[in-house]
Amino acid sequence: MRKVAEVIYRLRYILASCVLVLTIFFGLSIHGKLDNTITAWFSKDDPVYVAYSRFRDTFEGDRYLIIAIKSDRIFSMDVLNYIKRKTSELKDLPQVKKVHSLANSNKVIGTEQGIEISPLLENLKKERLQNIKHYTMNDKLFRGYLISTDGMITSIIVAFDEMDTHEMDMVIAKVKKILNTGKPKGVSVYLTGDVMLNYEFNDITRQDETVLPVLGIILAVLVSFFLFRSILKVSIVLMGVLMTLTWSIGLYCLLGYSFNAITGMIVPLVTILSVANSLHIIEYFDEVSEKLDKKESFVSTLEYIMTPCFVASITTSLGLASLITSPIGAIKHFGVSAGAGIMFSFIIAIILAPLMLIVFPSSKSAHHEHWRKILAHLAEFNLKRYRYILVAAFVAIVFFGYGFTKIRIETNELNWFPKNSDLYKSSMLVDKKLAGSGDLEIFIQGDEGILKDPDIMKRMDLLSQEIKKMPHVKKVISLANYVKTVNKVLQGDRPGEYRVPDSRSLIAQELLLFSFSTDGREELESIATPDYSKGRISVKLKYTSSEDVKALSRLIDKKAKEIFSGTDAKVTLTGISYIFSTLNSYIIQSQISSFTLAFVLVIGIIYLVFRSVRYGTLSILPNIFPIIVVLGFMGLAGITLNVGTVMIASVALGICVDDTIHFLTRFRKEFDRSTLNVPDAIRKSTLMVGRAIISTSIITISGFMTTMISEFKPTKEFGWLMSLTLFLAILGDLLILPSSMLKVRE
Repeated sequence: MRKVAEVIYRLRYILASCVLVLTIFFGLSIHGKLDNTITAWFSKDDPVYVAYSRFRDTFEGDRYLIIAIKSDRIFSMDVLNYIKRKTSELKDLPQVKKVHSLANSNKVIGTEQGIEISPLLENLKKERLQNIKHYTMNDKLFRGYLISTDGMITSIIVAFDEMDTHEMDMVIAKVKKILNTGKPKGVSVYLTGDVMLNYEFNDITRQDETVLPVLGIILAVLVSFFLFRSILKVSIVLMGVLMTLTWSIGLYCLLGYSFNAITGMIVPLVTILSVANSLHIIEYFDEVSEKLDKKESFVSTLEYIMTPCFVASITTSLGLASLITSPIGAIKHFGVSAGAGIMFSFIIAIILAPLMLIVFPSSKSAHHEHWRKILAHLAEFNLKRYRYILVAAFVAIVFFGYGFTKIRIETNELNWFPKNSDLYKSSMLVDKKLAGSGDLEIFIQGDEGILKDPDIMKRMDLLSQEIKKMPHVKKVISLANYVKTVNKVLQGDRPGEYRVPDSRSLIAQELLLFSFSTDGREELESIATPDYSKGRISVKLKYTSSEDVKALSRLIDKKAKEIFSGTDAKVTLTGISYIFSTLNSYIIQSQISSFTLAFVLVIGIIYLVFRSVRYGTLSILPNIFPIIVVLGFMGLAGITLNVGTVMIASVALGICVDDTIHFLTRFRKEFDRSTLNVPDAIRKSTLMVGRAIISTSIITISGFMTTMISEFKPTKEFGWLMSLTLFLAILGDLLILPSSMLKVRE
């Protein structure tokens, strides 16, 4: 390593210039594209995503905004006129595909000539209000869907074309303005649905990307100044952080990735972790600079520090990069960029930190004596109590290992928002009073006109009736509902005639009658294609966990295959709630594949670098200990695995092993000096690297704790659980690792 260090010294100004040029290049590559749609979570060739895309294309989009209008006088002139105006105004927005509300719904009534299908709110007059209310509250299609059972909440459902982030921001602003203009007294408006979820995700992502890195940088500066009491050394840390961030985000953008609520964590993560290399270089430079000249201090620092810093960086990088095995797109992209960012921080630190230390000399950091006393006591505690330490670690691993078996998975997007947020409260209102905040879709495909076949339609109706009996289901809507409604009216409004006719021609006639009006035709086209070759059964769900949705999906899929067995109809289960429930299995896959790969690579590198089975084996316990304890704690505390917390094991392993490497490197050096005396080598290693281990850990822990201000639950939980993991990692490296060495010596 000395030759490499000498080359870096000789080319120091050229290399520094290259770093500056690359920083400018990456800085110019940064853009702010956001994407929190389902494409952020699924790869485009994923079968689940492909099926959903096919369904969405068939029914002209599945991106909905649900507007809940609450009033104790819904069926008054001013409120109904307000609903009519807003339905019309919303329909005029360029990104809107269609709007469905009481204002453009049809009523089906019998007449002397047979049947009349007309707009529900046509010729709105005061004397008709009671009739409108009576019809609406008794119609099976409306009740619980467009109007709550207590008649105090109605909904306007807006379907959108695909929109980019800018268009979504613009359209939501316009929607809010439209709804607030001319709003009657006593009317409250609530927004939820898929579009609102994405809008809020984008808002949180922007906030996290703006606030978290600033807090992380301020924290790094404050802690660095507290440790070193030197403006120069603080500047070295700050420069390393800013350049690493620029390279990392620039690369992310060059790869064509879009930012989302998960990848927004790249910035605080890289901010936090890029501090470590600079701190270790400063610590060792302080140690040798009093005895050596500038050149030799530069070369000696890199000669010693380059190997442990490189190995620590590569293991952290591999821990993060192991996330590329995840089938979840956002996690995969996070792993690529964050993993590269750690290696960038190593390159920047070894080129710029020692250069600045010799160009701008600074006094040695203060307060070493205070640290030495603390670390000396810690070393003696290890030497005297190492057996108790190992027993305590073993008991903790067994206890929290049991907790790990209790861990649950959660991928319901709504659970990722604070319960006091407007979105969550709006969603709960819709869930309680209307058709629910979740949905599953049964996509039925066949030859032209297959849906007019009485046998197929009766099977659709049977499946709908079976699904209604299942847990968490609030409402089921299909083409059969419309046919049954028209058939009942045609047959004299007799209750027993609310059924699917036996005649194909009669079904065709009833569908034709309903489609005569523009609004009626739009209603039918929202659940079946014009040639009746494809249709949907929409299942509206109560708010529930993704595990419940997954279980319900299995029940529905089994029942659908059973009912449509032997027919020419192809039945596919899809919908937003369904595809997000499939993330459960992806999260399990991510947890297993990424951690297994990270473990093999990280421990394997330690074996290779130290060329010792003993050192490699010794490194396992102190690094597995914090991960098992934290995952077990999650299980016992009811904290779920989600798109954020699933990354903890792999990321933590990569980070925790850094300090293990620094301790083992120093131990090997002191062990050789002390004529193979393990206790003396442990004492000296604890004194020499203990301060750097604790310092970098304090900065990293504090940095992760800044994520507590995020409104995105996976980010918040990832941050504070990582902080807990790294605190336990300090115990692992300064207590369990030395104790393991002493036990092995026996």
